[in-house]
Amino acid sequence: MTDYDLRTREALRRVVLLEYGFGPETLRGRKICPVCGRAGRADRTHCADCGARLPETTLYDFYRSRHRCCPGCGVVVTEVAVYCPECGTRLPERREAAV
Repeated sequence: MTDYDLRTREALRRVVLLEYGFGPETLRGRKICPVCGRAGRADRTHCADCGARLPETTLYDFYRSRHRCCPGCGVVVTEVAVYCPECGTRLPERREAAV
């Protein structure tokens, strides 16, 4: 695969993530209303549907709190990963949870 092919593939992947809402950029731009459950823009303070106050945290903050993520690019990584498969960043060692 040529360098051009790789750059094109990466650009297309980013467009798909933005369009269909699964990428970190999209998650950073959304909040969920705690009352009605509707998704709203992150820059809003109140829900457009029911008027309830939106939380300060975005979907991305919620997502990161429940998954092991790369500190470099934010992609989810497995528990046993040493390097990020997306950007190659060496991952910090995972601490075992206290039982």
